[in-house]
Amino acid sequence: MIVDHIRNVSFYKGLNEKFDKAFEYIQNTNLEQLEPGFYEMDGEELFFNLVEYETKSVEERVWETHKKYIDIQVIVEGNECIGYEHLDRLNIKEDYNEQDDISFWEGSLQSKVILEKGDFIICYPHDAHMAGMMVNGNEKVRKAVFKVKI
Repeated sequence: MIVDHIRNVSFYKGLNEKFDKAFEYIQNTNLEQLEPGFYEMDGEELFFNLVEYETKSVEERVWETHKKYIDIQVIVEGNECIGYEHLDRLNIKEDYNEQDDISFWEGSLQSKVILEKGDFIICYPHDAHMAGMMVNGNEKVRKAVFKVKI
């Protein structure tokens, strides 16, 4: 898992060719002006969803992991708390759904990070994450979730 601000993407250049494409797009596109929805960049290899939602309490959120894709989640507007945990500390709640590339888990929240506008988090397949949690009450969040095929 990597957490940083978009101004620091140069530190990650060359880490992954598809990351480079995603970060270049982020730096050269005003994500605030895009409509929520699905955006294809390189077929199934790289795409993103621009989403808007209200943050929720930890009790209303669930742990998730993915096998086929790495997430790059970028906060476009608002603030949210994202939990992260090692899989060996969680219990499977819902088996892997290949079509949606997602497994759901349950367990306590031990570690978390607050993301603000311009911050991003990269979640690898072994990184269980619980996104969309409120920081100081419910808040509207606008976020781009880039999916990078492994």
